[in-house]
Amino acid sequence: MAESTRSLSRRWVYTFYSVFFNPRIGFLILAGGPIVLFALSLHGATIVTQSVVTTGALVIVSVGLLYGLKKEWDTAATVETYDVPTVRTDAQYVTAVMGGAIVTLIVTIELPVSSIVAASLVALFGALIIPKFALAIYCGAFVGMTSPLLFTTYTQALLAGFLAGGVFVLCRPVFDGVGGKLGTTAFVAATAVVAVTVAEFHSDPLPSLTTQFLIYLYAVSGAVVTFMLSVRFDRGPVVASATVGAISGILLPVIYPTDGSLLAAVVFCASFVGMVSADRLADEFRVAVAGAVAGLIFIYTTPYVGGSGGKLGTIAFGACLTVWGGEALIQRLKTLHK
Repeated sequence: MAESTRSLSRRWVYTFYSVFFNPRIGFLILAGGPIVLFALSLHGATIVTQSVVTTGALVIVSVGLLYGLKKEWDTAATVETYDVPTVRTDAQYVTAVMGGAIVTLIVTIELPVSSIVAASLVALFGALIIPKFALAIYCGAFVGMTSPLLFTTYTQALLAGFLAGGVFVLCRPVFDGVGGKLGTTAFVAATAVVAVTVAEFHSDPLPSLTTQFLIYLYAVSGAVVTFMLSVRFDRGPVVASATVGAISGILLPVIYPTDGSLLAAVVFCASFVGMVSADRLADEFRVAVAGAVAGLIFIYTTPYVGGSGGKLGTIAFGACLTVWGGEALIQRLKTLHK
């Protein structure tokens, strides 16, 4: 009888995984984030600044993004779905994401550090103590970066962490190695929780031209340095990104009293670009281009969705897909014209 019940339970779990843990479902959940932010950046360029040059650049990078998403959609169809033995491990990953979220929010609120420094420290300690769950903890840390004005209770952070944990598990087979995937996972969950509250996202003005120059400079530098630490020096993406994030979060507000916090956010965003695997972006040049794209999107989304955890990662996610997809599109066009 007990064996029969156990067999029935396994069958139900397998059915649940087969239906809901479909790679293409995971794709659809994550793809919406960069599409929305790129669309908002286009709005910022065309309506707010009315810049023809910037609008043209955003249209070009959006084409790269869409082609990258199309390629990943085709790949998702060939990815195998989950098997039952992963259930217990998946529960552990969800717990790790929730832990990263709540600890980061607590550190941000209770200690005199920024959310960038808090998330970086949580990630570094997580990678040191339980490296198996470093990615999940970092994902949760991005959830916990949500502004306390949006997450007014720790319960909201736990709920968003739980949702992000589910998305983390669900989307594991897709977008493998794309920088910013963890942040996009957090962004989906954080915005979903905020959306059902009365809180409103922050809105900041577009940076000045001088600040925009610094944004591009730090975006490219942050991406390349992180990539080198992760790939060339074999420190891994979490340690590389968190190290860059912690240093920038501490130093830049001191160096630039007015724009330091903004520039620290840029570097942190760029560090997620640098988390990309060499299978996606093969070298520092491609990573630098993706960093520049991230800087562009960062600038023109400053008026939108401010304060949401994972926004920086979603920008990086879209930037990596843009360069990866754009390169594939160029190769495709060359093939057609032969």
